[in-house]
Amino acid sequence: MSIEDPHPMPAGPAFGGSRRLRRLFRGQYPRLSSVVGRYVVVTVTIFAVALVSVGALYDRFTKELETTLVGERQSAQEAATANRMAAFLETMQYQLAKISNYPGLNAFLADPDGAATADIAALLRLEADVPDLYGILFFDAHDKLRYAIAGQAASGPPYWTTKGWSIAGLPLVVKDGVEIIGPALPEPGRAGWILLRRPMRESANGTGGSVALHVRLASMTEQLDKSNTSAIVRLLLSTPSGAILDATGRPITDARELAPGPEVLPGWRLMRDRRSPDLISSLRSARSWLYVGGALVMIGVVALFVHLGLRMRRRVDLLVEGANAVASGNLTYRLPMTRQADEINALSSAFNTMAERVKEMIDRTVHTEKMAVLGQFATGVAHEVRNPLATMKTTVQSLSRDEPDEDRRELLIDLEAEVDRLNRVVNDLLTYGRPHPAARGPQAVRELLRRTATLLKPVAAEHGVHLASTGDSSVGLLADEDHMQQILVNLGLNAIQACARGGTVTFRSRREGERTVIEIADDGHGIARADIARVTDPFFTTKPTGSGLGLTISEQMVQANEGTMNIESTLGVGTLISLSFPAADPTREGA
Repeated sequence: MSIEDPHPMPAGPAFGGSRRLRRLFRGQYPRLSSVVGRYVVVTVTIFAVALVSVGALYDRFTKELETTLVGERQSAQEAATANRMAAFLETMQYQLAKISNYPGLNAFLADPDGAATADIAALLRLEADVPDLYGILFFDAHDKLRYAIAGQAASGPPYWTTKGWSIAGLPLVVKDGVEIIGPALPEPGRAGWILLRRPMRESANGTGGSVALHVRLASMTEQLDKSNTSAIVRLLLSTPSGAILDATGRPITDARELAPGPEVLPGWRLMRDRRSPDLISSLRSARSWLYVGGALVMIGVVALFVHLGLRMRRRVDLLVEGANAVASGNLTYRLPMTRQADEINALSSAFNTMAERVKEMIDRTVHTEKMAVLGQFATGVAHEVRNPLATMKTTVQSLSRDEPDEDRRELLIDLEAEVDRLNRVVNDLLTYGRPHPAARGPQAVRELLRRTATLLKPVAAEHGVHLASTGDSSVGLLADEDHMQQILVNLGLNAIQACARGGTVTFRSRREGERTVIEIADDGHGIARADIARVTDPFFTTKPTGSGLGLTISEQMVQANEGTMNIESTLGVGTLISLSFPAADPTREGA
């Protein structure tokens, strides 16, 4: 009996989205149960909460802004700005009153550079040295400029020249006995200014005049910028000349709708540029764009996480594939490495290292077991074969002595040589399968090479090969003496047998840091590149005769003495075998 779906899903292109959805939950895309899926949910949740919170704060800000723009707070802030301007002018008026009452001003004006007026000249220069002043000006009874003292901000007329400088036609208002003249609006190359002027104390001869502070116009309008609503509602300053100045002291022409504020001086009044309706509208529009932008960013984050999740999924799949390969016994499998210095790459590197060490450990274990089995086998062979071989050799020797037929005697001699060869093979097999541990001690290389040459000289003479020794033979090494002798003899015999008549076998020795190196070089037929990696394998040989254990036993003994053996060879050129052992003081030999 079959069970049918009560709500079958129609097939066709219209339902391609549902198939993608099913693939999403089947694992082709990051699932919600995966790490990436959970990160997506957490990130989107945090982003949505943050966006809603920002929107709520934005709404609160706009409401407070509306309240600030239409409430009493704005009036209080405007009054504070007017008070600051008034305080600034009062400070200037106080300084002006103090200067106008200095005794000896007329004497100073009569002789500004005289010695009698040096003190008051210094005092006036000190009074003029204020950042808000261009300088101090003195006028006669007819408003003609008599003398000017430059301050630290002074430049141009009327200090360096009076050409083109005049107060005629400038607005003039009076407050508390002080004339406020100006403003003179900024022009190219000239800054704006105002004058605060009052009469000087008359001299004894009845001559009169006035003294004025030449004030930076920007020093007064800068008080507008200190209002904490200046970024929302622009406060401006209306002057008696009808000019509307901004906080920099420059006339403006882009005011839309001005509303009067508190009066600072007669004819000087704060003005409010009413832009709040447009500002609130723009703020509300910005809120909508904020939500739209936040939604787009959220979609982008989800898409980015899906993309990163797919990439991570592919890389994790490689890890799983590698783990399955190693679990199935493929210890040569290695994960591909990328240029990205991230956690997945580090994990891949650790995986490859683990696989390499596992392979080495298993190889060592297998080698140990093989050697144990081979040792048992070699012992059995030596017991079962060597005794019959000894009997056979004795019998053959007896028969050859009593054999009168010359041809048969030669056959018996050849048979004896074969018995000796079989005995050597058994000895090699026993040596390889049951090596005795190395009894390491200091060895003199000179003595090792001398004994080796003595043992090899008859064989070399038989093959017509010359033996040579070069290098520093005074060095020593740390190794087993019997092992070293067998290693050098085995390698020397191989080198002699590889040479043609007239060839040369050379032994070289030298010291390299904490190691001693012995090289055996020949100019024989060489070894094929494909065979170099196999020449130390058990029972592999390129000779027509031989057991294939000579190099294997030699390498085994080199490793037992903490040495290394490297073979380099070129067909038709020769072979170079390098042995490296821990260095030792040869004078301690036998100690």
